[in-house]
Amino acid sequence: MRIRRRDSTCFVRRGDEPPPGPGDPETPEAKKTVAGAPAQPDFANSTLPAAMLAVAHEDSPQNRRTLYQSMLNTWFVVPAGKTVPDRPGLSTVPANVADSLSLEHDSSGQSVAVAFTDEEALRNWNTSIAWIALQGTAFFQAVASTEAEEIVINPYEPENPSSKMVRPGGRVTRWEFEELAEGRVPEKNSNEQGAQAQSVLVTMPKQMPTSAMFSAISEAAGTFPEILGMYFGQVSYPDGEPHWTIAVEFAEAPSAKQVNRMMTALVKVARRVLPRSVTADLLPASTSLGQSIKTMGLKFY
Repeated sequence: MRIRRRDSTCFVRRGDEPPPGPGDPETPEAKKTVAGAPAQPDFANSTLPAAMLAVAHEDSPQNRRTLYQSMLNTWFVVPAGKTVPDRPGLSTVPANVADSLSLEHDSSGQSVAVAFTDEEALRNWNTSIAWIALQGTAFFQAVASTEAEEIVINPYEPENPSSKMVRPGGRVTRWEFEELAEGRVPEKNSNEQGAQAQSVLVTMPKQMPTSAMFSAISEAAGTFPEILGMYFGQVSYPDGEPHWTIAVEFAEAPSAKQVNRMMTALVKVARRVLPRSVTADLLPASTSLGQSIKTMGLKFY
């Protein structure tokens, strides 16, 4: 049975208009109340960041279920590309709410929707874009009606020195957010979704690699002009322990033989300098997981 959208309103703010301060006088519109209207979204008390961190530290079935439940209940800050009202405030969601979403393309050309757990995380990614707030199922239903293949939560701009990871982030795959759009907690079915990827979370470990570790790997990368950059993040999978992961960005598509030669050299150095107690992976930034690391990880080269 299809779960209906739980509400038909969203909080809308123009990107070029600051929020009212505590001393601002109430406008006549602000004094009006509508029976049954939802309260202003409470981003400060969202349980989603803590749920993402819990999965990052221990990706158990219980923690992942809690994560999905948090996604169903939380308010998302969603960049709005179109259909932005003239003034901020609670507003009825238009019938074409999906058309107002700002879809992005990653470097592999894949269409993705982006969302944030609060406005600070949004402004860390884009300082001026307008946004709307959608809660749980309503948000996932809107994205499911678009061409987006994944949802990227809390991305930032690695090329911008002033932008950095301020919240844990991750990617939600299409089959997962289609389940969430129905109000259901996604559960991997070996018959139906056994070959499909489940979402991963990208965070930073409590104990980061030392600057000497990054320097040694960077020195090895410097011998290959084809390597443009490297990005680090801790990746948590649905099953198993977190992995320290390095995504390697190339200037242009090298041959398989060249990639193998460069990756072999980097792996050799990484094995020598990274702690033996840590599971570590290196992969091209052009892969889907590499895109997640590039979008939400730390650029160190």
